[in-house]
Amino acid sequence: MKAMSETITLRLPPQTAKKLREIAKKEGKDRSTLIRELLEKGVKQKNTEQAIELYRTGQVTAWRGAQLAGVSLWAFYKLLEDKGVLIQYSERDLEQDLKP
Repeated sequence: MKAMSETITLRLPPQTAKKLREIAKKEGKDRSTLIRELLEKGVKQKNTEQAIELYRTGQVTAWRGAQLAGVSLWAFYKLLEDKGVLIQYSERDLEQDLKP
């Protein structure tokens, strides 16, 4: 069964609305589809940024950060590297990893 969608109304500056029309025309999409795609991309990006910040401040583990960002652990490590965030790896973590 397809999930129900929710209608959201928003006001945009004329310049932004014009750019959306131009992009939609270039891509052969209707404006609603383009806006939906851009919002989905923006929400994913915001989730990723929040997950990185939670990890950076020690509030979540890398594994949980990856889950929040919706990516694999290795992809999350790459995102951390790209953002210049140091990987937090304690002595306790090392001991756990070295146990047979």
